[in-house]
Amino acid sequence: MSDPKTVTDPRIRSVDVLKGAAIIGVVFAHLMFFGGSVDSDTGMDLGEFFYAALPMFIVMSGYFHRPERGILNNLKKRVLLIFVVIIVFTIGLNLLMYGYMCLLGYDLDSSELLDNIIEMVLGKGCFQDINDPGYTGTDILAPYEVSHPYYFLQILAVGSIIFYLVADWALKDVKRVLASVIILTSITALYMEFIHVQLPFLAQLGPLVAAYLLIGASLGKNNVADYLENGYREKRYWIIFMAFTIIAIVLIYLFPTHMALIYSEFGDYGGWSCYTFMLISVTAGMSLFYLAALASKIPLISQTLCRLGRDSLWIFLLHVFIAKLMVAPFAEIQAHPLFPIEDPMMCILLAIITIVAIELMIEVKNRMCRPSDSSKNDEKPSE
Repeated sequence: MSDPKTVTDPRIRSVDVLKGAAIIGVVFAHLMFFGGSVDSDTGMDLGEFFYAALPMFIVMSGYFHRPERGILNNLKKRVLLIFVVIIVFTIGLNLLMYGYMCLLGYDLDSSELLDNIIEMVLGKGCFQDINDPGYTGTDILAPYEVSHPYYFLQILAVGSIIFYLVADWALKDVKRVLASVIILTSITALYMEFIHVQLPFLAQLGPLVAAYLLIGASLGKNNVADYLENGYREKRYWIIFMAFTIIAIVLIYLFPTHMALIYSEFGDYGGWSCYTFMLISVTAGMSLFYLAALASKIPLISQTLCRLGRDSLWIFLLHVFIAKLMVAPFAEIQAHPLFPIEDPMMCILLAIITIVAIELMIEVKNRMCRPSDSSKNDEKPSE
């Protein structure tokens, strides 16, 4: 979310640049690959490297871990907030879209509205076998659904609970972090290999998400972003950058993930692919982190991506809703595909307009919430 400009800006530019670039990728992917313009089964290998940006959202969330708050306060300020956001936005936006489409003349089944919203909040496909051909955990339940991407927030909430329970112990040294990451990744790997039943809020992915959060917290503890932004004059900097990039490319070639996080699938080796997915996402993600740090030195790119990075949560929550608002009057929206647009260029244009529209909404919100100069003067105590 964006905040009014302050004199002292505590934000880390490279992190905002990374988040800004990532949210652009998320919007474009949802409007194209989940729409009708690009076949989701083709052309995905080229995007595997950049798909690492999705787990990097989780890593960056862990980067700003505040251990001084304590476990209970962290759970209250972070996890409870995520669950509130999931519930409020899932119910509110889907109801708004349902009413909007009814006004446009869509013939919608009201008898399934409540059940669909409950299933969206809890996570679709609960207690189904993920490996079963009839698994419906990724289906769009109705034309008015706009919360399809919120599974990411569900797994972040569950993973954050696990993370806060182990963070104080694990972050005491690097060996504990490494051991915890391996154990947590193994829990998800074993579950997906031998049980593979969809849990509420996609909780089977919680341990894996907690592992990403630990990696992020460890990076934050060692102030890695500062090194990435300022260490580019050192030879070692470029050697490490190239090593991350080359390792990621080799791993993607050997162990493709097939872009299936939403299916709780991580590659061709069942649950054991959690290990290769972790390595790919961390190495590719760190390579992108380096690129973001370098991009933060370029004024125009940095300014644009930093703004999108600060607003990434709002863009994530609203982009499907805003895009459907614009498309619904001109194209008949069904449950599948998410957007009935066959022209890739039109999808790109829709993605750009959607992001710009959300940014304008945020700017209006900020201006309305920002106190006026007169009110600031009124608040000053008389001398």
